[in-house]
Amino acid sequence: MKKIILLLICCFCSIGFSQNYDISPDQLLNSGNVLIQRLKKYEGNAKGNPYISKDFIKGKLVFDNGKIYKALIRLNVSEQKFEIKKDINSTPSAIKIDQAVKVNIGKASYKLHSFNLGSSTNTIGILEECLILDKYSLFYFPQKKLEMPNKTAIPAPTSGYTKPPRPEWRDNSAYLIFYNNKTYKLPTSHKKMMDLGLFDEKLYKKYRKANKLNLKNKESLKGLITYFNSLDS
Repeated sequence: MKKIILLLICCFCSIGFSQNYDISPDQLLNSGNVLIQRLKKYEGNAKGNPYISKDFIKGKLVFDNGKIYKALIRLNVSEQKFEIKKDINSTPSAIKIDQAVKVNIGKASYKLHSFNLGSSTNTIGILEECLILDKYSLFYFPQKKLEMPNKTAIPAPTSGYTKPPRPEWRDNSAYLIFYNNKTYKLPTSHKKMMDLGLFDEKLYKKYRKANKLNLKNKESLKGLITYFNSLDS
């Protein structure tokens, strides 16, 4: 009888923990949820880089079926691809994910989403899931674009030789709020925020004054949507 009980306990433990393990790189790339692609190198003359962080950071890929792949990861926001390495000495690979994969990098959690910003077609992009509530959800859409510097920002040459200006990677990121099946791209001014018609103006002004609302700060925005979500529940 004791042997039977012991076997049953072992079976339950095996079922409970069978999905919580690392999968091999081959299994990762053959899962159907990840597409490996050639790693694009940025060794040109541009200032900056197209990454949220140039360094690879400890993270993991979490699949909807419960499987996990741990790796060193960074996000190339211009390509909308993750770059991963098994360890510090490994050769990195670029990967594209589908909506069945969540990628954790440090404390941030990213996933592929489809949303509409007022155009005739949806945008498909990798978003950081900042806070997901029953009514309101806050996301961060990390983006960078390559631009030439403004002519006024180019110093006048001290000699007859004019060095060509260097393009720069510039931040083009934005916070998004999902509410009532619509996506709102948040501005950085309170006046434009009111023009969205997303919140009651009197309540917004009251909350803004009481909490020193900063539209560029993630934690400040999380507090805002937590407040309005509680009113709309």
